[in-house]
Formats: sequence, C-alpha cells, structure tokens
Amino acid sequence: MKTTWSLTILSFLFLSLTACHDHFSYDDLAYVGAWESNKYYIEIYDDGYGYYDKRNRPGVECEVRIKDRKIVFDWHGGRKAFCIDAPPSVEINTGEVFMILDGRTFYRL
Repeated sequence: MKTTWSLTILSFLFLSLTACHDHFSYDDLAYVGAWESNKYYIEIYDDGYGYYDKRNRPGVECEVRIKDRKIVFDWHGGRKAFCIDAPPSVEINTGEVFMILDGRTFYRL
C-alpha cells in the first residue's frame, strides 16, 4: 500500500511539472534547432526552452515563446525579443535553412 501511494504521488508530481510549460505548436516546430548569426547564437528546444548567447557574453538557458511574429527568450534577470521578419526557409542556391530576425539572417546549424 505504501509503495502504491508513493508511486501515485510521484506520478502526479511528474504530470504536474510537465504540464506547467507549453510546448510549441506544430507550425512553430520549424524554429526548433540551433541557429547563428554574426552577432547571436540561439537554440530553441521543442519543449519551450532554449539557449541565448550574444557574442562575447556568457550564454544563458531560458524559456522560449513564439507568438505574434516574435521569438522571446526569458531568463532570470533578462529578456530578449526578436521580431520574425522571415520564417525558416531554404536558400535555393545553397540549400541552407535560414530565418530573418530583427533584420539579421540566422542560419540553422
């Protein structure tokens, strides 16, 4: 009985913790991956988290939201929002996947 009760509590905790964060919609999955521009390096994970790094500064793990043509990186003590100028697309000549955020071209790694 004690084992059953413990497993029930652990299951409930696991489900409640995983339900606290939104996953991306199907359309937003195109943004998932590692990207870089000449000034930034970003990673977007499919679970709504990611990594933000401005060149020559320490990077941070953070929450990521994609909404209203913006990608927002939130972390303790900071926030960076990028306007999505062009969603992920394939460059015809090179076959590279790119997107344009705040006028900067980001290439998928």
